[in-house]
Amino acid sequence: MLRKIRLGILIVLGALLAVMGVARISGAALPGLPLPSLSDSLTEAAVRGDTAGAAAMINRRCRLLLGTERRECFEGALLDLTRQGYVRFAIGALDRLGQTDSQIRKFGHDYSHVIGINAWAPGKEIGATYLQCTELFQSGCYHGVIQAVLAYSGTDSARVAALCSETPGISESAWLRFQCVHGIGHGLLQTYTMNLPRALHGCDMLSNAWDSESCYGGAFMEFIVGGRGQSHHVAHVVAGPDSAGAGDEMDHSKMEHGEGSTFPPFKVRDPSDFLYPCSVLADRYQRACYSMQAGLIVERTGLDFAKVAQVCEGAPPPMRPVCYQGIGTYVSGVTARDPAEAIRLCSEGSMRYRSWCFVGVVKNFVDVTAKAEDGIDFCVRLGPVDIATSCYVAVGEQTGVLYRAMDRRAALCAKVEAAYVPACRYGAGLTPERPAALPTG
Repeated sequence: MLRKIRLGILIVLGALLAVMGVARISGAALPGLPLPSLSDSLTEAAVRGDTAGAAAMINRRCRLLLGTERRECFEGALLDLTRQGYVRFAIGALDRLGQTDSQIRKFGHDYSHVIGINAWAPGKEIGATYLQCTELFQSGCYHGVIQAVLAYSGTDSARVAALCSETPGISESAWLRFQCVHGIGHGLLQTYTMNLPRALHGCDMLSNAWDSESCYGGAFMEFIVGGRGQSHHVAHVVAGPDSAGAGDEMDHSKMEHGEGSTFPPFKVRDPSDFLYPCSVLADRYQRACYSMQAGLIVERTGLDFAKVAQVCEGAPPPMRPVCYQGIGTYVSGVTARDPAEAIRLCSEGSMRYRSWCFVGVVKNFVDVTAKAEDGIDFCVRLGPVDIATSCYVAVGEQTGVLYRAMDRRAALCAKVEAAYVPACRYGAGLTPERPAALPTG
């Protein structure tokens, strides 16, 4: 009997080893073993422009891994492409992977940040590198490039203020400039090791209120993901006026404010306060903070958006619509921009503020793809006049970010339902007449 048991164990082990051997030969990584090289094969796929082939190779290598090993496997392959200069191709391969893997989709913004961080290094032209990124995965690549620039170049206020307004390739487009100043917010919080008030003060040094407000959003986003341990920072810098020696960690205490910081430590979370950090920040940061607060609330409520909405209703009255708009932004991301599911989740909130949730959804639709038509496609699904009006006004507002030329804004608004053309034109700044059905708040 014992001999039969031993024989059975040997047969099982032999079969397992055979399966592992076949998997290894086919290019699959196995837990605890070094990753098989993909460099030459990925390069060949990049030269051909074959993102589907590259995604298949990467997936074949990483499919048997779990947890951190799996994520590092995917990340390593994408960075191999990035460091060879195939930045746009790496984003395309990531998109292909995300189409069949829900975990890749879930963390796609994180992966794209890493691609951007590693796309630029001293000596490379900032604008040219920036333009290799795309809008996929909520424009994380753009933000990562700016993080890298700040990590290596420091945060001298004049240099930071000029980065987005004077860099060729960035300054010509309001949408690209938005992604840039948003990235500055990420980079400042990275530089100041999660000290949110200090990073926001850095945003205040930018050249105008629009840039500062856009920068706040990046700082708050970094505060959320960094507090979860999901953020990716630039680990090493070269020698420079605002950095330590080459290859050393940045000396944050000497940046912008001289020796030592005038800003006291700032805690990352307050378990007793659902509205922290908004509840402790200055008035000028309230709108930007509450527009991102849903991302922190869900850490306590989970994806129960009725509960998230209840928390928003406890915010100061002027900030409740803003908080609801932030719910919509989060809903857009968590549903991977699924219109039907986004409508269902936004409908769980109070009737009084619900329209603002839809505004957050549609603005994020347009922010992610840089296509106002995606916003129109969402708005046509909304029935109530007040909600639909809010949606089309938001689409109009987004055209103002996408297009400087008024004729382009007008052409876009001409595509919406006839009854809502005035709402779109109002949002686009083409008419001063406020639609009667537009909710106040």
